[in-house]
Amino acid sequence: MTALFPDVNQGDAITGVNLPNRGVRFWRTDRPLGTVDDPAFARAFFSIWLDPKTTAPDLRKSLFGA
Repeated sequence: MTALFPDVNQGDAITGVNLPNRGVRFWRTDRPLGTVDDPAFARAFFSIWLDPKTTAPDLRKSLFGA
């Protein structure tokens, strides 16, 4: 993860895209950072914010537009 994610600066955004049954691909603002080819990693990564048992339920709600 340290090698994949650089320090971010104001105005930067890191985007992760789930690749079902394959893993996850990441971008920083508008350039690719890399891919993690591990479906279990992808599920665990996105569960941080999207799992119903997240420790950040308000953020989860906002991500779902609620």
